[in-house]
Amino acid sequence: MKRFISCFLTLLFILLPLCTVKSSAAFNSSLDTKADIVLLVSLDNGAVIFDKNADKRAAPASLTKITTAILTIENCQNLDEVITIKQSSINAISGTNSSTAGLLPGEEISIRNLLYCMMVKSANEAAVVLADYIGGSVANFVKMMNDFAMDIGCQDTHFANPHGLDAEGHYTTANDLALITKHALTLPLFSEIVNTVNFKLPASNKSGERNLLSTNWMINPNFKTYYLKYAEGIKTGTTKNAGHCIISKACKDGYNYLAVVMGAPEEDVNGDGNPDNCAFLECKKIFQWAFNNIRLTKVASPTQIATVVDVNLSWNVDHVRLVPETEVTALVPVGNDESSVLLEVIPEETPQSVNAPIKKGDVLGKARILYAEDEIATVNLVAAEDVHMSFILYILNGVKNLFKSTIFQIVFILVVLVLAVYIGLIIRHNRMKKRRRAPKTVKNFRNIK
Repeated sequence: MKRFISCFLTLLFILLPLCTVKSSAAFNSSLDTKADIVLLVSLDNGAVIFDKNADKRAAPASLTKITTAILTIENCQNLDEVITIKQSSINAISGTNSSTAGLLPGEEISIRNLLYCMMVKSANEAAVVLADYIGGSVANFVKMMNDFAMDIGCQDTHFANPHGLDAEGHYTTANDLALITKHALTLPLFSEIVNTVNFKLPASNKSGERNLLSTNWMINPNFKTYYLKYAEGIKTGTTKNAGHCIISKACKDGYNYLAVVMGAPEEDVNGDGNPDNCAFLECKKIFQWAFNNIRLTKVASPTQIATVVDVNLSWNVDHVRLVPETEVTALVPVGNDESSVLLEVIPEETPQSVNAPIKKGDVLGKARILYAEDEIATVNLVAAEDVHMSFILYILNGVKNLFKSTIFQIVFILVVLVLAVYIGLIIRHNRMKKRRRAPKTVKNFRNIK
């Protein structure tokens, strides 16, 4: 009877949360995006809030320059060192009709200012100059880029140039770009540069002072359609293959998010007759949606019963309840709580039965916390109560295990064989002994005279 109750309780604890979760909407179902690729992740705990084709390979356009900036900052000992612009660097992007800072052959400019040219104005010639200087050649720098991407764990990234113009074999994914950008945000200078709206490039030996306006209109209050006061940087990009792209960070009320938008179209969204950059609009929309709809919420606590497991070696207890080891919080839509998630026991991490004695708080398993079928956290499962061991059952179990052991079975078989042989020898010996003692019979004794 106790076994039946134990099984029933296990089934009940598994099915009840499942019924609740089915009524909850997935994060993605709340948003409709025009962009081909969208990724929104929390910079606080790494949770993926929204994912649309985040692992799809795509042309990254000038989002490539984030990697170029990282390698420049990390491999340059003196960012104020002045270098001379080579004619070959200008020729490298000649005829591409791409974004530049108007740098001139023979112009002397510091590495720091080249970084501003590249990341604020998205100047392609600046990317070539930096790559050639840091790598010794552009080809070697591109190898450094690919090595770096591999080293930090990028799975689907390959660079063919340092600026991001469309090229065969030049691709990445939103997931990889998020990984690269998180690394970049650990560099204070990078964060400072990418959040600059307007940069005054000092006069040089070849030109007077130039005003460089950021290509990122999300951080410029003058572009009211796209501006978001909580946004910070990071980089834009546009090519024929890539469409409109942007990576941006936004912070509000203690929540910090990173958004990657790629493959966005250009459409007249507001009906004013002018085409709109949908990368900015989509990025702004998902940030606003996250701030309005996502909250850090308690989704599991030690008061919840995740499951029960059978107990051996206890006289009065058949099962022990397993509960979350600690309180768990996660980012979920407003209005959800512990009842909105599924606490799913991980079978390979949780035994079907355990032996007493058990102390309250002993880790006995692990569970996934699922929201809308997505894993949002994992938690250790611990015993909810003490379970004492029965000494008699312990001894009986020891004897039982002894009989089940392979060594015992082999020894037993050998003993049986030895006894069988011994008994056989005794029987044979006794028979021979009887034969020797038996009287001899004289044949044809009647004929003896």
